[in-house]
Amino acid sequence: MSKIELVTFTNIKQIIGKKQLEVFADTVEDVINKLIEQYGNLLREELFDHEGNLKKIYRIIVNGRNINLLEGFQTKLKDDDMVVIMPAIAGG
Repeated sequence: MSKIELVTFTNIKQIIGKKQLEVFADTVEDVINKLIEQYGNLLREELFDHEGNLKKIYRIIVNGRNINLLEGFQTKLKDDDMVVIMPAIAGG
C-alpha cells in the first residue's frame, strides 16, 4: 500500500473534519472506499448519486490530473501521490 496525501474542500472537508490527511491505498477506489468505511453513508451520499456515479459537482485529481484522463477509479497510486477531492469549477 502506498502512503498518499488526500486534500479535501467544502462539504467533504466538513464531513471528514480536516482539509488534509494521509491515506494508505493502492488505487483511487481504495481511497474512496477507506473514507466511506471511516466516515459512513453521509460521505457516500455527498460524493455519489443514486446510481453510484461520482456527482458532477466533484472532481478527483491525482497529482494535478483529473482521474477521468487517467484510469478513473482504478488509477494506481504510489507513495507521496496527492489526491484531491474538489468541487468542479465553472466559469462564465
